[in-house]
Amino acid sequence: MGESILRSKGRITIRDVATATGHAVSTVSNALSGKPHVNEETRRQVKEAAERLGYRPSAVARSLRLKLSSTIGVLVSDVSNPAIPEFIRGIDDVAVREGCTIFLCNTDELIERQISQMETLLDRQVDGMILISQHCDEPEIRKLLDGKTPFVLIQRRSARYRDDYVGSDNIQGTRDSVTYLRQLGHRRIGLITGPLSSSTAQERLEVFETTSAELGCEQDPELIFRGDYTVEAGYRGMHYFASLPQRPTAIIASNDVCALGVQDAASELRLSIPKDISLLGCDDIDLARLRQINLSTLRLPKREMGAAAAELLIRRIRSKRNITPREIIIPTQLILRESCAPLDTRSTAEVRKAAPQPSDS
Repeated sequence: MGESILRSKGRITIRDVATATGHAVSTVSNALSGKPHVNEETRRQVKEAAERLGYRPSAVARSLRLKLSSTIGVLVSDVSNPAIPEFIRGIDDVAVREGCTIFLCNTDELIERQISQMETLLDRQVDGMILISQHCDEPEIRKLLDGKTPFVLIQRRSARYRDDYVGSDNIQGTRDSVTYLRQLGHRRIGLITGPLSSSTAQERLEVFETTSAELGCEQDPELIFRGDYTVEAGYRGMHYFASLPQRPTAIIASNDVCALGVQDAASELRLSIPKDISLLGCDDIDLARLRQINLSTLRLPKREMGAAAAELLIRRIRSKRNITPREIIIPTQLILRESCAPLDTRSTAEVRKAAPQPSDS
């Protein structure tokens, strides 16, 4: 059969390459997959014919042969959160390098939707899953996680099980945030938490309370506002703090999106940031550096976390032996802009020099 006829009949298969070269299908397969026992001249003929015909290996056939789909499922709680793309970039950097494709699923922090999305990914036979700030202890979810499909958790670990986990250094990062505000002279510091069903939010709350006590900050339950990672939580939190007989002089927001809500409410209440109240975020999203926002924040290494999780997952997928679950903690960094101001006589520049440095842990 002529090559022009082969091209006209549709998708070129490995059998077509075999016909064009006169070699057996098994020989062509071995030549294209780089098997060492193939004659170099034969390998050259096969590769030239494959390129000339426009042959592309079938991913389906490859997955059947290797019993791997080369796909990774990624679950996120809110795809509209501007912090999420950096996690995905890190995962995709590694996935592309390793020849994998990712399926992205949004769960809206809803257990029922997370279960449905996980079932869909498992039905599609993904090789593994990465769960970014997802539920992981509920019985129905645990049943899905305890199957044969490897998974890695990011930024929310299990309270009951030991799993592969990648996260930021919440302990040192929260200490640095409180310490910085205390160095600015603030003693009455408010905290808007993330959802306390999250291990990350719970850990930050605990460290906030212990560090505040150690540094001589006011210990007042009214300084804790239970929120989440949304603009609405920041807006409600700022209105709550403003309603107190004595409002805080500084606020730590659950994340930068929440901090935007604080800024919006402060403007509505005719409070100036940082003149009337200092504000510190968490994440360092792109919006935080805009001049109109200029938010001081705790930078989380989101792209690095995504890449570390993908590398850990692929290692787990390809390993033929049991590997002890790993925990990878990546340092954070304070990014100082213009949303925090000192209460004492020191200049902002002097306080910045004294600010805590990123942790090495």
